[in-house]
Amino acid sequence: MPAGLNGLVVVAAGDDHAIALKSDGTMVAWGFNNGGQTNVPPGLSGVVTITAGGEHNLALKSDGTVVAWGTDTSGETNVPVGLSGVVAIAAGAQHSMVLKSDGTVVSWGNTYNGQDVVPAGLHNVSAIGAGDFFSLAVVNQDATPPATILV
Repeated sequence: MPAGLNGLVVVAAGDDHAIALKSDGTMVAWGFNNGGQTNVPPGLSGVVTITAGGEHNLALKSDGTVVAWGTDTSGETNVPVGLSGVVAIAAGAQHSMVLKSDGTVVSWGNTYNGQDVVPAGLHNVSAIGAGDFFSLAVVNQDATPPATILV
């Protein structure tokens, strides 16, 4: 980690790089930079949380929009046009996903194992996660058990 870092509120690690969100909403990144994953976009501010994928990163801004950068071998940094209302982000090896305020999920990038395919009718989602080649969603239900994890 670079010397002198303070005020960190979130840290995330990709395959060979790391990023950190500072309390002032700015970021710093370090490590292997073969695809630009440590090149934080100039002027990026208002960030509320971050996540790191294999060789790419996502930043969620306070206005509910997402910024992505780094290696883009499978479209993992191509944030869908008009995407808004985002409340959570997750990044896998080569795919990205978000949870929207309406409980729906949007995913993009590598689909080799179907990791960016959102199941039809998926709604009432309260949390998401991404592994290298899979995605997770916690679905709130009225019946017991109160949550189901879909893989």
